[in-house]
Amino acid sequence: MLEKIGRGVALGAICCALAMGSLSAAAEESATPKKGGTLTVGTQSDAQTLDPIASVQWAERQILFLVFDSLVTLAPDFSIHPLLAESWDVSPDGKRITLHLRKGVKFQDGTDFDAEAVKWNFDNRLDPATGSAQRKQLAVINSVEVVDKSTVALNLKEAFPPLMAALADRAGLMVSPAAVKKYGKDFGSHPVGTGPFVFKEWVRGNHVTVDRNENYWQEGHPYLDHVVFTDIANTTVGLQRLVTGEIDFVAELQPRDIQLVQDNPDIKLDPIKNGQWYSLQWHWNEPPFNNPKLRQAIAYAIDRNRINAILWNGQATIANGPSSPGLWWSPSDKPYDYNPEKAKQLLAEAGIKPGTKITLSDPSNNILRQYDQLVKEQLDAIGLDVQLQPVDYDQYYQLTLDRKINFVPMTWTQRADPDGLLYILFHSKGTANSTGYNNPEVDKLLDQARLISDTAKRKALYDEVHKMLAEDLPYVSIVFSAEYAAMGKGVQGFAWIPDLIPRFRDMWKDQ
Repeated sequence: MLEKIGRGVALGAICCALAMGSLSAAAEESATPKKGGTLTVGTQSDAQTLDPIASVQWAERQILFLVFDSLVTLAPDFSIHPLLAESWDVSPDGKRITLHLRKGVKFQDGTDFDAEAVKWNFDNRLDPATGSAQRKQLAVINSVEVVDKSTVALNLKEAFPPLMAALADRAGLMVSPAAVKKYGKDFGSHPVGTGPFVFKEWVRGNHVTVDRNENYWQEGHPYLDHVVFTDIANTTVGLQRLVTGEIDFVAELQPRDIQLVQDNPDIKLDPIKNGQWYSLQWHWNEPPFNNPKLRQAIAYAIDRNRINAILWNGQATIANGPSSPGLWWSPSDKPYDYNPEKAKQLLAEAGIKPGTKITLSDPSNNILRQYDQLVKEQLDAIGLDVQLQPVDYDQYYQLTLDRKINFVPMTWTQRADPDGLLYILFHSKGTANSTGYNNPEVDKLLDQARLISDTAKRKALYDEVHKMLAEDLPYVSIVFSAEYAAMGKGVQGFAWIPDLIPRFRDMWKDQ
């Protein structure tokens, strides 16, 4: 018998890791939505394209989730729910997923959203000539079969439980094949999806505007007339513009930031206590970081509590690996507690002489620059000479991915399925493995874990992975940040998703 799914599949149980404060705006969701108005969002943009098939940058997803619909969507507890796919069947062997599509949906250019369009979207992502970063993520798909106009089947090479979670993100955002044919390489500047908002304009370095999709398939949605994403230099500027009413919403705020507005009756704050995973990464397989004693010395030299106290007022959670407290978190068998004397000893054993220069990339982002400065101070204190190398924030991740810069600060958010982060970062063939990390045993465990549905069995495999990561140190874990979103008191309908990408499609303004 096929397993019928369509109400919501809980994959993470990460909601237990969310500590939402009494100032939560999400508590006001019971208010009656009002139509009309413009929501202006302040964002530190790194956007390069609005083509979801080509997208890799952080800020792009906030816009993409408005212009495009995904096949499935995520709830605040990371459970999976229908969107363009109303339901789906999974064969007993897990190797065939049949998606039952919503009928009568149109792309914003008037063309039909149907099974042929879904097949085109997958085939295009899987085509090596396209160069999509999602190709490896979807490589488990052997073929895509159009069953009828509103039914499409994904034939898999093997059972792959994480796939549905991937289809709630960029890999599942459906673009108009006709629009891609029309615009070609310029599609990223002329995005066309089925989403609640239609792309209007992109003035690079200034703002992106999207307008209400008057023909949206979900009756009564969206509520807003327009959403404007305006570029801000940093969160301080964002808060200043929020206070003056120039913008309505700004996120990625640290506890120190909110001191400016926490007593302002016109501003609402919504916290999430286990936010982005802050770490340091390097080219694990290249000098000087291919020396394990140097990696360990740096891990022992970092005073995580001090960084937490200075940057997050002590509200962040100290990290011992990439998985935040919750279902997939693993206690560390090898914690790197602050120990500068041990760090100096390891440097000596590694043959690293005092005064040795190491370059740390310094992205033009307020929090990352403060973070880098603290790391520099702590590494200088054990005898290294850290040189901060400025790099544009909107370029630094792509430069990291291309392995053109080495020692860098890095942030990642959690995924609905742990495979979505652990595989791409730590498998030797991972799409985001920019460290060169290659451990055959880790590869084997990650390959096994992504094929198993049983949560306890998967957890045991991921526990082993976490132990090896702590030993090998492709990354040095620092904290899971404490973060806030701030918004005008008239802004309604916001709720955090644990991946920390703000969704605006269901929001409205009551004044």
